[in-house]
Amino acid sequence: MCERPGLLPLLLSCGLLAACGTSSNKCTINNVIIPLNAVANPSAAALGNQAQFSLAVKEMGNCPLVADFGGVWSTSDPVNSSISNQAPTQGLAICLNATPTPVTITNTSRTGGIPFPSAILVCK
Repeated sequence: MCERPGLLPLLLSCGLLAACGTSSNKCTINNVIIPLNAVANPSAAALGNQAQFSLAVKEMGNCPLVADFGGVWSTSDPVNSSISNQAPTQGLAICLNATPTPVTITNTSRTGGIPFPSAILVCK
């Protein structure tokens, strides 16, 4: 009978490597625009007619190194509101007039391939 002493450690190693591939340490990326909701008064003086939006990211787990994409800010109602893409006021929204419906604020940035959800600005 011929024994192969090197076969058992090889089989055990393969089993351990397979177990590593099923790790529960998955990547979770949470992208948000802060604040999610803001209210500004277009008839108020500076600061009262503005809302500052910013991006926040929370990554947990074993996330791959994917290049982030820095996007641009926009508003769904550019006639009655504006938002800055220029330093140092990026994300600063200004209500120019009252709006009949809330304005949607978006940013096209991505973190780990995940887009940011929109936020709401009420100009009243």
